[in-house]
Amino acid sequence: MIRIAIAGAGAIAERAHIPALASVADTQIVAIQSRTVEKAERVARAVSQDDAHRPKVYSNFDEMLARERPDAVGIFTPNNLHCEFTVKALNAGAHVLVEKPMAPIAAEARKMVDAATKANRVLMVAMQLRFGGIERAIKDALTTGAIGTPNFIRARLSHGGPQLWAPRQKWFTTASEAGGGAMLDLGVHVADLAIWFMGEIDSVSGQVGTLAKQIEVDDTGAMVMHFKSGAIGVVEASWSSMPPLSAIEIYGSEGRVMAGYPRNDISILTADGSPAPGFAREDVMSRFDPRDMLAPSRALAENFVGAIQGRMKPSPDGIDGLRAVEAIEACYRSSWTGSRIKLPLDS
Repeated sequence: MIRIAIAGAGAIAERAHIPALASVADTQIVAIQSRTVEKAERVARAVSQDDAHRPKVYSNFDEMLARERPDAVGIFTPNNLHCEFTVKALNAGAHVLVEKPMAPIAAEARKMVDAATKANRVLMVAMQLRFGGIERAIKDALTTGAIGTPNFIRARLSHGGPQLWAPRQKWFTTASEAGGGAMLDLGVHVADLAIWFMGEIDSVSGQVGTLAKQIEVDDTGAMVMHFKSGAIGVVEASWSSMPPLSAIEIYGSEGRVMAGYPRNDISILTADGSPAPGFAREDVMSRFDPRDMLAPSRALAENFVGAIQGRMKPSPDGIDGLRAVEAIEACYRSSWTGSRIKLPLDS
């Protein structure tokens, strides 16, 4: 039995990660820590109504680690606590699943990767879009060469902002706790997908702005990614876009992918406009249930547990998380300086 402690009881933990982790066989959520004890108690009751099996509640992370000595820790706190809590958990011998972005800046992400290596523990980042049915089909199409060699990607993730789905969590728009706005919160997801699909990045040019909301951080951003393969990509993120849009376009030497226009629609076509063999829309949509919104989070949780048990390769791992954060930091640096930023970052 893998004993899991949770840090952070906000919307994403309550609605996605905790139910997903609790659904995996051979796991037990033993504790939940939150700055707001009442919130942790409510979430703990949702895990189990039985007093004997209900997770214990803590307000102090260090106390939870010391008393529970968990096998694994899920860290779903405000961004500014990710590095500190992750390193403490790893040093205590626990495996870690940390919410995206794994850290606000690349330097902190590197500390987390180094700590995981030193402790010989699994470090995974909760970028569950890798486990979406549409995204998995795109990855399969690229791996099998269904559209030839990819040379351009455009990926967008946008909605009306955290005020719509987590209105009580003010930290999202507080610079000292979030470290960034829409580009860090949403852009990191699509940056990870772009790197997963297209390979490593050589340099980034970007622009961010606060265009529609009265907040401390950016609500809109875009960046151009120059890949080591020679391919080019555009990543867009927005908290000021309604209705929401999550979309991916990839163009290759022998075809193209278009997904998300509208949601859960996809076409993978060869150069003559015919469906790529094995990737007709009906074939792709038969692989998953688009109504099951928790499926990607469950698959992420299953991968995390499987990696702890040595049955699976962790994905996205700490290096993946670092590369995505590094791309986003380069976007911010480019916006501030007006320069194209080379990767990896020097500091």
